Amino acid sequence: METDRKVYDRQNRFFSEAYHSGKIGWPREGPTRLVSQIIESSIGSVPGTVLEIGSGEGRNLAPFLERGWDVVAMDFLVDPLRMARERISDGGGGRVFFVQGDLFHLPFHPASFDVVFDFGVYHHLRRPEREKYPSWVARLLKPGGLAGLGVFSDLFRHFPEEVRRRNFITHRGHHDVFFKEKDLPALMGRGFSLLSTGEERPGALDHYRLAVYRKNREEP
Repeated sequence: METDRKVYDRQNRFFSEAYHSGKIGWPREGPTRLVSQIIESSIGSVPGTVLEIGSGEGRNLAPFLERGWDVVAMDFLVDPLRMARERISDGGGGRVFFVQGDLFHLPFHPASFDVVFDFGVYHHLRRPEREKYPSWVARLLKPGGLAGLGVFSDLFRHFPEEVRRRNFITHRGHHDVFFKEKDLPALMGRGFSLLSTGEERPGALDHYRLAVYRKNREEP
């Protein structure tokens, strides 16, 4: 799989330094309201196996564990996984496993998961990788499996006066992409059907959109 690794190496250094220094500009604890709401309305309560890509410190794992899901929390960086391990334990019948892994070389067998969940990785990918992303997720999902995708809203601002003329910005060593509601149906490509969407915007740094997609069953 070919990609411009220099871009992502710089980006990984940015996030590694943020975790190491503790100077983190994003929410760290407690599941976002939107994640809990989407899980309740779209994913349901029947336990299965879920992979969270870019799980960070694990703040969005609890709603799955409480419903008895087995969770694989994957992140490229060791520090957030260590923090998550210290905070999170099995609960509600669900088990949690921590995996250091690379989105570009996913270390899982095909059709391993009922749900693949991503709240914050996709919007740091450049266009070539965003175009490949649906096929990476589809490979990991069981037939009819669900993909949850949380991305920056176009309403997101790093600071109140920020003005953007494009739907992306590269700054401080990382790449951010912003999405309107009308963008969501096409993000996962023709292999997925959009089930539901939601929006969360309690503050400037919390303007997110979240969509749930179902993997289309392949024709026999």
